Amino acid sequence: MEQNNKGQAFWASVESALPFVLPAIGGGAAVVYINTHKMDQLNPMIWIPVGIFLGWAASRGVMKLLDLWR
Repeated sequence: MEQNNKGQAFWASVESALPFVLPAIGGGAAVVYINTHKMDQLNPMIWIPVGIFLGWAASRGVMKLLDLWR
């Protein structure tokens, strides 16, 4: 019984962190991509918000999958 409560608490903490973590990872990935491709003349004011948006969209998709599995 106690193991089931620990599992539920773990998944609840994952669900609460995903909407914040994945957009941050997307923005960070955009920063890394911009800094590693200096000769491409990428505008950070465009690509960092795009990375954040893609991370947000991925978090929405993952949250929908987690809702299906419950």
